[in-house]
Amino acid sequence: MRFLLLVLHLAMLLPVWSAGPTRIRKKATRRRSCLDLPEEILEQMFGRLSVGVMSAFHHALQLEPQNKVNLSCPDAGWVQTDSKTHLPVNLLSISPWAYRFSYDPGRYPRHIPEAYCLCKGCLLEAEGKRYHSTPVYAPFVILKRTGSCVGGRHSYSEIYVSVAVGCTCVSQDEKHLDILSNKQKAWREKNPKPDPSTLKAGKHEGD
Repeated sequence: MRFLLLVLHLAMLLPVWSAGPTRIRKKATRRRSCLDLPEEILEQMFGRLSVGVMSAFHHALQLEPQNKVNLSCPDAGWVQTDSKTHLPVNLLSISPWAYRFSYDPGRYPRHIPEAYCLCKGCLLEAEGKRYHSTPVYAPFVILKRTGSCVGGRHSYSEIYVSVAVGCTCVSQDEKHLDILSNKQKAWREKNPKPDPSTLKAGKHEGD
C-alpha cells in the first residue's frame, strides 16, 4: 500500500520536473518621457534674468523692411542717394548688416537673432579698401536645458552666450594701425597718469 502511494506521488511530480524551472517574467519598466516646461514658465524665468535686453532685441528688429530689399552689399553712394528711403539703421551704416535667426530647441529663447555683415569692406568710397567689416559681439544670458529631468520636466540653467549684434569698420592697413598706435603713445606721454604716492603726499601737505 505504501509502495503504491509512493508511485502515485512520483507520477504526480513527473510533469513538473519535465517542464523544467519556471521563468519569472519581469514586468517591462516603462521609461517616462521628460516633458518641457510650459512656455509661460520659461518666459517668466527668462524675464527675471539680469539681462532683459535680449527680449527687447527681439522686438526691436525691423525685419519686415529688410525682407523687401535686396540684402547684399550696396554701393558706397547708396547710403547718401537713398536718403528718402525709410530703412533701419543697420542698412544705413557704412558697415551694413542684416539679421538671421539661429534655432536651438534646447535653449530659451529658442530663436535668437544674430547679425552678419553684408560687406567685406566699408562704404567709405576710396578709403573703403583700408577697412573691413567685422561683427560686434555682446554677452547675453539665456536658459539652457541641463539634460536632467525633475518631476517629469526638463530643468534649465542660466548661461552666458556671445551674440553678434551688429557690424563695425576695422582698419586692415598695418601702416594705419601703426599711425594710430603712435598717436595713442604720444597722447599718453603728454598726459601721463598721476603717481598715487604724489597724490597722497600732496594731500598731506595741503592738510
